[in-house]
Amino acid sequence: MADPKYANLPGIDLNSPDVYETSELPEDDQNTRPEQEEIHSDAIERVNLDSKTAYKRFKGTVLDASNADFSGRIQKQRNTGYDIIKNEYEMLEEGSEGKETPQQKYQRLQYEMRELTEEVNKVKESVKTDTNENLSPINLGKQLEYLHHQLADLHLEKLLGPEASVDLSDPQGALRKRLLTQLETYSPASKSATPSKGSKTSDKASEGKASDHVTYELYYRPEQAQFSKNAKLASIEERLERLEAVIGQNPQKMSALTAEVSNKSLLAAVSNINSKLSLLDPAQIDQVEARLQNVLQKVNQITEKKIVSDDSEKQAKVTELYEIVKKWESMADVLPQVVDRLTTLKDIHEQALQFSQALVYLDTAQQEIRKTLTEHGDMMKQLEDSFKQNTDVIKKNCQSLEERMKSLKK
Repeated sequence: MADPKYANLPGIDLNSPDVYETSELPEDDQNTRPEQEEIHSDAIERVNLDSKTAYKRFKGTVLDASNADFSGRIQKQRNTGYDIIKNEYEMLEEGSEGKETPQQKYQRLQYEMRELTEEVNKVKESVKTDTNENLSPINLGKQLEYLHHQLADLHLEKLLGPEASVDLSDPQGALRKRLLTQLETYSPASKSATPSKGSKTSDKASEGKASDHVTYELYYRPEQAQFSKNAKLASIEERLERLEAVIGQNPQKMSALTAEVSNKSLLAAVSNINSKLSLLDPAQIDQVEARLQNVLQKVNQITEKKIVSDDSEKQAKVTELYEIVKKWESMADVLPQVVDRLTTLKDIHEQALQFSQALVYLDTAQQEIRKTLTEHGDMMKQLEDSFKQNTDVIKKNCQSLEERMKSLKK
């Protein structure tokens, strides 16, 4: 019903129900608040987080909340948050106020050297040398090798102990060696074992009744095994790419490698090279040297026999030449006379040669003349025949002409 206060107003229908007009939204959405406009302000700093970068940054780490303090109490020590424990080796986090120990500094240098080596190798493979750059990748690689030698010359492993040495190529093996070293250094008299940071095994010494043993708690994570498997596969793929880059599609290189192998494959070529390298073993070298000495003696004997045989052959040839010269000694006096006779006969031989040439020319000319006369005789016969025929024709024509003249006179 309508409100009674509108009873005396004109145009008000008091008998109809009240109608209220609303917006076109359904009832469920009428109470929703409108979306607030995004505020753009320079005072608000917006940080974009890359999930891949964060994953690489915290890959292989363990979150330790034992020393976390978010109470906000005022105290001398600064409140700390979560602690990140490295699996491979330990070094201070970026922006940390703590002072690095020599061991952490040494491990950080090893890590940075490894990263720098990988970046330089990528630059060498992908980017050509730019003449405008102040430091080319080749020079950078040489300086990197020099830094490696300097770091190795410090001999920090002897000063810091075996825990400082980290094999960057095989971190899992380095951790196993470190664990075995700690077990070897343990003595039953020690009350507790010191856990090593950065190890995948968190060791805890039993502080209870039994003090003659150490208890290690091993935590296995399947994803870490998958990561190591992927790393090995990536290493194999990299080695295959290097082999493909060295050998390529050139059949000459492949034929040169597999020239001495029946099975034309890289594995057979590598085994062949390994068999050749095994000959460089000191024990094998002695045997090879002894065999070479025997071969050298045999070669010397063969050379001596060959020299003797060559001398005998030369002597036989000299004897044969001497006999020939001895036979020609009796003819040496007659040779000058023979030479004089041959000289005098030279002119006669030349004249005889000219006479024979003249005879040949005359014979040829005579044959040509004879051939010409024969042709002329044939032509004369043809001319006589044709002349005779023409004479007969003329006679016939004259007779016919006379007959016509006679007929005309009549």
